[in-house]
Amino acid sequence: MKKLSVDNPFFDFMGRLGDVVLLNVLFLVSSLPVVTMGASFAALYQSFDDMAEGKLISAFRNFSSAWKKNLKTSTRAWLLILLSGCLLVFDLTFVGGMRRGAGLFWKVTGIGIGCLLMLWEMVFCYVFPVILKGETRIGEMVKRSLFLAVRNFPYTLLMIILNSVPAICFVLGGNLLAAVLPLYLVFGFGLTAFVNTFFLRRCI
Repeated sequence: MKKLSVDNPFFDFMGRLGDVVLLNVLFLVSSLPVVTMGASFAALYQSFDDMAEGKLISAFRNFSSAWKKNLKTSTRAWLLILLSGCLLVFDLTFVGGMRRGAGLFWKVTGIGIGCLLMLWEMVFCYVFPVILKGETRIGEMVKRSLFLAVRNFPYTLLMIILNSVPAICFVLGGNLLAAVLPLYLVFGFGLTAFVNTFFLRRCI
């Protein structure tokens, strides 16, 4: 009968997997308006932090509570991140086209934009967990996020790689995108946040 106990590691694993899938679905649904994606990220990280501390009563309840609590601050941060990210990607694409057969100026400009994009990714890794710690001022969020990103650079690099998987698959396209997309619709974003939370709890 011991093997069938609810304390069995198998049942614990399946329960956590079920929570990851459910939180992934909640994240996707609550992100559909796009403008609310910041609150969805914050709620996702809060839910996994609650899970790590044994405070996850209900995936739906914890996610909903965190989403409502952080909606205003997270939305402001998300709009800034979204707009700046789109601008950097546009600039990088434009400069990439200009660099073909161009001189030193465009090459240096491309490197500069690439560095700014790297800083953007570093801020993105930490900004929503920083919001969860109570920071509400945009400028302080960015400074605190950059400080944590630099201080914990090995973890930051791992998180950047994990966060970039969907974008890399999108760029490569074809069969790879077709294979990965269903996984992200089921558990991919949730699993990424779950692993990132493991790193973040050592950094913040």
